[in-house]
Amino acid sequence: MERVAVKIFYASDVHGSEVCFRKFVNAAKAYKVDVLILGGDITGKGLVPVVEEGGVYRAELFGKVWEARGEAELGKVLSAIRASGFYAVVLGREEYEKVRSSPQLVDELFDKAMAETVRSWVKLAEERLKGSGVEVYIMPGNDDRYVIDSALAESSLVVNPDGRVVEIKGGLKLVSLGASNPTPWRTPRELPEEEIYRRLSGLVEEAGDPSSTILNVHVPPHGTTLDLAPLLDSGLRVVRRGGEVEMVHVGSTAVRKVIEEFQPLAGLHGHIHESKGVARIGRTLCFNPGSDYSSGALRGVLLVVEPGKVKSYMFTYG
Repeated sequence: MERVAVKIFYASDVHGSEVCFRKFVNAAKAYKVDVLILGGDITGKGLVPVVEEGGVYRAELFGKVWEARGEAELGKVLSAIRASGFYAVVLGREEYEKVRSSPQLVDELFDKAMAETVRSWVKLAEERLKGSGVEVYIMPGNDDRYVIDSALAESSLVVNPDGRVVEIKGGLKLVSLGASNPTPWRTPRELPEEEIYRRLSGLVEEAGDPSSTILNVHVPPHGTTLDLAPLLDSGLRVVRRGGEVEMVHVGSTAVRKVIEEFQPLAGLHGHIHESKGVARIGRTLCFNPGSDYSSGALRGVLLVVEPGKVKSYMFTYG
């Protein structure tokens, strides 16, 4: 395939925010891009029950009690919950009491909400971008349960590149891995560093020419400005020293080793919301746009890639 300049928009960690996902899709037209990449942690953090009793709907989120009467008001409450990255589930009082006492039922509802939401997002992307020529890649991250994989696989437009080498526009090779190194939260997709290195190095070797290889790896390389997060104690509480939050490097040593050894053209990363930035490891430029999903703002990075080089980049917010 002929090597030409390619414009790529990358974002990550929308965590179920309907507003952020719509902005991600709209970025294709706004920035006139060739390729959209959503790099993991696409699902929400939890369920918010909206309990109906006597025609009144009540929900609580972030310490605020929402109350709605009628379908119009209910719609506004549901939209506010979804915009914050949570899944709203409407239940009668009796059903709510049954669900709240059963972790299995909560899990089932959570899985259903995740899968249905991802399906609706894929449909939205297809409706907005079909026939546009824009390539769309959406990958699960460490926080995402496996129940969403089938929803991604059903699309004729959206491609889940996780664990594969995919040739994208301009003859570039996209090497993707959504799993992270171990975290304190024991999320669904975590791997030991040794396994990350085995998988990722194998994929990069398969891709071939490093100068045309772009890593789409959810976890950033260790020991850079892209992987600084608050230090947590054994109770998962933020550690402060002298009144300041203590920050530590939590990225993957395996990802860094692969970058150092193979020197791909660029690395696209997320995972650490607080660590927006760019870092150079040898010849490789690595990016983390960060995440501010709970406010409804989408952080991203726009790259123009020419043969053998990143010609320019720009972080976006809005």
